[in-house]
Amino acid sequence: MAYELIYTSAERGLRPGTRGFCTVAFTRGMPPPQVQLLEAMSAYKSLYGVHEAPSGPEPVSWSHYRNNLAGRDVTILSRVGPTAADHTGRTNKLAHHVLVPARERAVGGPVWVSQQPGFFIDAWDEPAHYLEMPKAIPPGDGSGGKAAAWEKLTGDAGQASCLAEEYLANPSGVVLVMFAPGMDMLALLGESMALLPSSARWQVTYSTYFTGLPAGATCCWRCCVAGSDVSRETSRLPGVKVIDLTTPLPTVPAGQLAELARHGRPAAAKATVEAPAPQPRPRSRPAPERHLNMLNLKPRKPD
Repeated sequence: MAYELIYTSAERGLRPGTRGFCTVAFTRGMPPPQVQLLEAMSAYKSLYGVHEAPSGPEPVSWSHYRNNLAGRDVTILSRVGPTAADHTGRTNKLAHHVLVPARERAVGGPVWVSQQPGFFIDAWDEPAHYLEMPKAIPPGDGSGGKAAAWEKLTGDAGQASCLAEEYLANPSGVVLVMFAPGMDMLALLGESMALLPSSARWQVTYSTYFTGLPAGATCCWRCCVAGSDVSRETSRLPGVKVIDLTTPLPTVPAGQLAELARHGRPAAAKATVEAPAPQPRPRSRPAPERHLNMLNLKPRKPD
């Protein structure tokens, strides 16, 4: 069963006595530890202060995290971002989380699932209530076409292979992707993930707007706003690979994945690259990351 939870600002929350930023819906029967975990993952940091005029769009945090909960590995897909003003007229956010069972993981991988129409919501205007039916996880895979989003942004679709190559070389490594607001990070990560063997895709964790690592979670591909404090902190982690999308990128070496990104996968063809064996996950946050804090920017309003 795939559980889901929705968290936003409301006049009345699902649990008695809750209001303001709170849970407004979750799947009936969802264990309390899972509810608490997803609530703790519902933070959002605005790029702009309350009285500051936005100079660009606010990023949306699309993420795939793996966490250890009571000795059990859980897979979490999330969308957290700005939404319409709340009942008081103040700025608001909406977090939508889905716990994906291992047996329901689509071949396409976590980005592909997140991109499916209607899988996530970006607005809430209903009274708080329990969700009676489990969340349906769409099956299937992507088209395997060329990396059009990478080509449009960088001029070379082959740049999509850099993330995939880094993961295959070091599955537990961290890649920092620095971006500017307005870049479609979910599309870029999706094209890179499509180059991986299907057996590896659900091993890759990511955040399209990374502001800090949730307790007990892992995150391989961390997309940070260029010039932010968290970007600088992440770049100093041991062994981190940096891809800066705000500057010209180095030429991509010739290779199988680069050619797949440039030309797409032929019909019925299968990649011959080997998927790395799943790596053991640490049960606690590694020491170098204990001081990896949220962006040092003023939030629009406190949670």
